[in-house]
Amino acid sequence: MTDSDRDRNKDLKRQFKQRERANAEARLPLSKPDLAALFDHLDEQVGKHGCDHTLRHTRAFLAARRMDEAAVVPWLHESGGTCDCEVLANVESEWADRM
Repeated sequence: MTDSDRDRNKDLKRQFKQRERANAEARLPLSKPDLAALFDHLDEQVGKHGCDHTLRHTRAFLAARRMDEAAVVPWLHESGGTCDCEVLANVESEWADRM
């Protein structure tokens, strides 16, 4: 493989990752600032009260902000967030560098 082939492959991979990232962001059921606020809220609440292996704190956050729980909760589940601590462990770790 030549250097130009390697460069071309790197460019194709970069373009693919950019498209994947853009597609993932387009599927977000809430804005990135709201998602960051959710993570901050969960950091505080799970830190104080622990996780009861539900989305209790997440649902309270969504209700307080009048956000569409019916859209957000399934997206969180698909992203590995089936309870408050998993939202922090899985979803936040996936999105932290995109905020």
